[in-house]
Amino acid sequence: MSIIILFKHVLQMDVSHLNGVLRMKADEGQLRSALEHFNSVTDDLIQAYQLLEAQVAELNVKLQLANDELVAKSAANEQLAARLSTLLQVMPAGVVELDDAGRVVAMNAAVCGWLPDVQCGQPWQLSDHFHESERDGVYVRRQDAMQFFTVVACPLPGAGSFLLLVDVSNLHQLHQQLAQQERLAVMGRMAASLAHQIRTPLATALLYAANLQRDDLPAEGRSRFAGKVMNRLQALEVLVQDMLRFVRVGPVRDGAESIRLSSVLAELEAIVQAQLASKQLQWQPGIAADAVVSGGRSDLLGALVNLLENACEHAPPGSAVGLQAELQGNFYVIRVIDQGAGVPEQVESQIFDPFFTTRANGTGLGLAIVKRVVEDMKGSITYKRDDRGTVFELQLPVVQSIQTT
Repeated sequence: MSIIILFKHVLQMDVSHLNGVLRMKADEGQLRSALEHFNSVTDDLIQAYQLLEAQVAELNVKLQLANDELVAKSAANEQLAARLSTLLQVMPAGVVELDDAGRVVAMNAAVCGWLPDVQCGQPWQLSDHFHESERDGVYVRRQDAMQFFTVVACPLPGAGSFLLLVDVSNLHQLHQQLAQQERLAVMGRMAASLAHQIRTPLATALLYAANLQRDDLPAEGRSRFAGKVMNRLQALEVLVQDMLRFVRVGPVRDGAESIRLSSVLAELEAIVQAQLASKQLQWQPGIAADAVVSGGRSDLLGALVNLLENACEHAPPGSAVGLQAELQGNFYVIRVIDQGAGVPEQVESQIFDPFFTTRANGTGLGLAIVKRVVEDMKGSITYKRDDRGTVFELQLPVVQSIQTT
């Protein structure tokens, strides 16, 4: 601004001098008018500069405030980053950062302790460090002792991803201990139930055997009591055999068979024909498909025989017993249907429990064995009552479907 004022002052002096020189040659009024216009323009320029200078000062203040705020936020972000970095290093879970090419960018102390061979910049392959366990979503690392981990990938919005590794070895051990405690509890209940089941036929057999010791017992009575003793001992044998079958049934690992179900169902029909005929029951097969499943053939056949014998036992004489089979997606569905009254609704949830039975001469292990066989084949079994009657439905995962003609 001082330069403009100086310029104005010099210009005024020159014009004044020029006024004296040209006073005789120019019109004084016109020159004065030109000078006044120039003075007005110069004053406007000075005011504009002053306004601009005030705005610059105001902007400098705002810029300083914004800069101070940015510095404060930057310091806060640095503190937050330092805290997060410290937290990542001390947290018990492992964190691995990967770039968009799947290479390791960074990792925390937990990962360094578990996977000392992992280096930044190398490609990450989960299979290089872990093996899948039998439980879904859990991976195993074998070192001095087996460690169990869950691994979760968290994609980043920009590029790359985070991997979260959690050591669940203690949890796995607790699951095993809980399963062991549950097995012991089940064994205790089974032992108590078995003792109750054995006591009645055994006491009856002892009573009949005591009568056999009587000297005055006629031959006909001796034969009758001997038959009753044999009957009770056979009942005990059936109970023990069912108990052994229940204990022996388990997942077939190395010796799993590929079972073609059409052959099993054909053999099943031949086995139950005698029982169907004895109660004059109508046989209603409805096999709409064939498939191959994996498991123990004898166990599956025994489970299906058990279901059909159970149906024949409860079906009214002259009624029908049905066997339906079809493919539903990746599962082979088998239904055993009878026209019996079924079980009371209040005990439906107990029918697959060991030693639960609604029959006076039942062992209560038949359906429990069926359930174990089906579940060991990775399938499921359900019970329901509908307009068809009493229905037991098995769903078995299919290894291979077979087109039938």
